[in-house]
Amino acid sequence: MEREARARFHVVRINRWFVAIGLVLALAALLWPSRGLLPASGPKSQLVKRGVTVYGLDFSGKTEDEARSMLEQLAASSRVMPVDARPHSYADGTPYTVPELNGYEIDVDLTWLRLAMAPENSAVEPVMKVQPASTRLEDFPNTVIRQGNAEKQAVGMLINVDWGTPELAKMLPILKKKGAKATFFLSGNWAKNNPAMTRLIAADGHEIATHGHLLTQGPKALAAAGTLKADIEKSVVTIEEITGTKVKYYAPHMSEVNEAVLKTAADLKLRTVLYSLDTVDWKEDWATPERILGTFQKAKAGDLILMHPKANTVRALEQAIDLMHSRGYQLLTLTEMLSPDPTPTKAGMEDGD
Repeated sequence: MEREARARFHVVRINRWFVAIGLVLALAALLWPSRGLLPASGPKSQLVKRGVTVYGLDFSGKTEDEARSMLEQLAASSRVMPVDARPHSYADGTPYTVPELNGYEIDVDLTWLRLAMAPENSAVEPVMKVQPASTRLEDFPNTVIRQGNAEKQAVGMLINVDWGTPELAKMLPILKKKGAKATFFLSGNWAKNNPAMTRLIAADGHEIATHGHLLTQGPKALAAAGTLKADIEKSVVTIEEITGTKVKYYAPHMSEVNEAVLKTAADLKLRTVLYSLDTVDWKEDWATPERILGTFQKAKAGDLILMHPKANTVRALEQAIDLMHSRGYQLLTLTEMLSPDPTPTKAGMEDGD
């Protein structure tokens, strides 16, 4: 009897556990958001608030699925493909490289999050994700830079300085007034003798690079004599001590380039820079303001324009800048010109996570 009662007791315990589990499962099914008693709550049912736009396209009242579909179409239509860095050669065999440009497109996931949180009647700036180019300028370290990428709507002014201090003092206010940036290739000797103006160039947001230290000989002769490295190093140390900024570029005196010059600069972690357009403004008897302006009239997107601090250059400078702006070109530093960002000042350009 006692054994039978104990057996019945165990049966009752087991049945109660099954009943409890069944009740839990039934309750869970009733409460499940997609099919039970509770309303569905999650991003799929969230509606974009009234008057919210992206690039002028109205997303009012759209669900996540609808908004994502619209964003996918917008991303496809506005996508910019990357452009690889491209090596070329001069007629004499000197190698040069045109820099790359990254591609970019709308990041649908992150832009949806901005849409979901946007208040009524707001314009949402889409989040952009970058698609890097597969070959880059850094893949070709022993080549010359002579132009930026023509896909970037900008030009660069390269201003070599070893003399012309009074003219340079007149150029800087014009550049500042017009919001134009340039890259100044200073000789180390000039920078040493003009530290205040060297610092002013940097303070105005221009880039400072090296033109060598003493320009009494061309770089080919210095390389043959084994003194080119010391000359360039001295200029770099002088400029960096004055400005506190790193020098990244070297423009050889008289634009002399050969394999030895390129290798010396590369060993010093410097890129050798020439130009694509030359104002020839150092020839005072030839380079009138009109002829200098004529060089700018030839300019195309990506051009690097060589200049010097000369009186006629000062006279032509403001009109030349206005001409470039009228064509929709920004005037950028060399680093900005060589940057893989298609538009360096574009709002909303963010690396995708």
